Amino acid sequence: MFLGEKRLFILVGVGGLALLAVLVSLAVFLIAPRLAEFHPNLPGIIVIAATLAFVVVAIGLGLIALSVVTGRRAVFGQRITATVMRIVFPLVRMLAAVVGIDRDAIKRSFIAVNNALVCAGSLPTRGGTVLLLLPHCLQATSCPNRITGGLIENCERCGKCVIAGLLELAHQHGLALAVATGGTLARRVIGEVHPEAIIAVACETDLTSGIQDSYPLPVYGILNERPHGPCVDTTVDLERVRDAIRLFSAKAGGEA
Repeated sequence: MFLGEKRLFILVGVGGLALLAVLVSLAVFLIAPRLAEFHPNLPGIIVIAATLAFVVVAIGLGLIALSVVTGRRAVFGQRITATVMRIVFPLVRMLAAVVGIDRDAIKRSFIAVNNALVCAGSLPTRGGTVLLLLPHCLQATSCPNRITGGLIENCERCGKCVIAGLLELAHQHGLALAVATGGTLARRVIGEVHPEAIIAVACETDLTSGIQDSYPLPVYGILNERPHGPCVDTTVDLERVRDAIRLFSAKAGGEA
């Protein structure tokens, strides 16, 4: 399937831009007589400004789609790409709500597009710190040890949850590693570590918000698995984490 899961976000993004263009055009048409009372050229100025803004965002979305398809960053750097994604995502959510598209499906597609853009980009500095950021729900609920924040080494590696395997991967590849209980602690960890890039494990909602909060820092998102439901005794495919580590290792000129 063309673009796979990523195409949902792109196609709904195109639809969202089209809907926005219609709504803005209608609004300008309705208020143009009132605007002309202030200055006869004001309606025309607003139309030109709105058209230019729409064209810039539309071109940005097109270049994002091109980057996803080709696997190469098309013209824009990470900061400009992040700005376009910030503008497009609310439009995608709005149109998805109107037509009844599942919210988690939209978030998964957004994460897939983001990951493709991360893969198409490059790290600004060779050998920078990569942070492996994990949710607290990966820890077994029966575990008495506190591992959030900077206490990950309290893990006894008993094998009852996936934390031990992730800790081993982080040590093996020289990654910073932290477990966060929510967005506030995650932002604090990022501020303390100052990573070059992040590999984040979380659910659709936390990954989507975390990726946007971290712009323009590149964040590769990996969805957790929830065999017991959300937020309790979740897990993650270690091979997917290993693949993400290989990606950043290759971009930094190292070997995984």
